[in-house]
Amino acid sequence: MSIFKINIKAGNPLAVFDPNPQIVYVNDNVFWFNSDPNNAHWPAPSAANPQGFLQYQVPPNTSSNQVAFGAPQTINYICGVKGHSGEKGTIIVKPGKKMAFGGKTKKGAFGGKTKKGAFGKITR
Repeated sequence: MSIFKINIKAGNPLAVFDPNPQIVYVNDNVFWFNSDPNNAHWPAPSAANPQGFLQYQVPPNTSSNQVAFGAPQTINYICGVKGHSGEKGTIIVKPGKKMAFGGKTKKGAFGGKTKKGAFGKITR
């Protein structure tokens, strides 16, 4: 599982979600950081569902809670603050990636057979 930050940058006239799109994998988490010093923002699936990701707006210079995504999909979202609906972003959720040791590992400390003794010789 990884955690990804989406920065909300002040824009002229609209704020920008960066990166856009944000690519994540199933069960990864995303949070938004509002670097707009003047306005709160509210990443939401739609204007009709402003609490779809977060319960509250993200105040200036503040991070949101983390949101996890559990299924592969493309999620288009907006800013749910009234008058900010032109601020749009996309999160692309891809199927889970393989973990570091998700496949078979070889025996031995260095991926091959190890010999007895500290330097490959029989110790007495």
